Amino acid sequence: MDDLLIVENLVKHYPIRKGVVPRVVGQVRAVDGISFTIPRGKTLGLVGESGCGKTTAGRTILRLIEPTTGRVVFDGREVFALNARALRRLRREMQIIFQDPFASLNPRMTVGAMLAEPLRVHHLVEARDGSRAERQAVRARVAELLELVGLSADYASRYPHEFSGGQRQRLGIARALALGPKFIVCDEAVSALDVSIQAQILNLLSDLQQQFELTYLFIAHDLAVVKHITDRVAVMYLGEIVEEADTEEIFARPLHPYTQALLEAIPVPVPKARRAPHKLEGDAPTPAAPPAGCRFHPRCPMAIDECTRARPPLVEITPGHRVACIRVE
Repeated sequence: MDDLLIVENLVKHYPIRKGVVPRVVGQVRAVDGISFTIPRGKTLGLVGESGCGKTTAGRTILRLIEPTTGRVVFDGREVFALNARALRRLRREMQIIFQDPFASLNPRMTVGAMLAEPLRVHHLVEARDGSRAERQAVRARVAELLELVGLSADYASRYPHEFSGGQRQRLGIARALALGPKFIVCDEAVSALDVSIQAQILNLLSDLQQQFELTYLFIAHDLAVVKHITDRVAVMYLGEIVEEADTEEIFARPLHPYTQALLEAIPVPVPKARRAPHKLEGDAPTPAAPPAGCRFHPRCPMAIDECTRARPPLVEITPGHRVACIRVE
């Protein structure tokens, strides 16, 4: 299958500076060598606890954050090798839906102005008869975008504060669609919404994917949400991918202890149901000083002495199922 996105050994470290004359005394290893691919028209879920590096990975892939090292190939183009002009053209094909529908919209711009801005910046509206024709073309495209996400074209004259959280996230989706992208990073796109609204947004994203053949990187910390929209799942812990497999496989046969703990933490919609908790001891270490060996070993109930010495590679256990754990067998 044709891979639209290829990520190889992506690294993003943030320097720690101290002193009156600031000098680098360490590194925050936000993303520490992750690799994956996303086939065209498919969805990869990137999951893990808060602080594991999911959002940093997504923004680095888009070059909203410059990488430390690594390689990203999008539709045959080396993203990190592009100059400013080429990167600007690439922006039309790679977009992002931000987590917070309240903070991601400009409160001083109307919905119409917000959706029209990328069209004018990228010169996608061509006016043959002067400014009046351009305004008409922009209004038509704004109305089309609003209708695509289930909102009325009359909302174009309103401001973001006049909408609910679910409606604001629909506006964020409309903005991401404005340039006709091939690939969208959904950065915790439903985590700030009520459960009923989450289902509506997930259904909308699925419908849009089928309609426009979109490819998604779906970042989330809730595996129950990821199950309904993704084709594959990659589990991150402390800047590394510890397990990756098809969605059905990872829910039916999780192999890494961390993945098992995440799955067992999913609430069961049965009030009297009892489940034995998969206890993880201690807190997640800081990415500024990750533990030696397997980064999960301080919290792992299966850890042995060898786990503290050897950093396990991400190896393929069965076709398409990769795990970073020396005790997986």
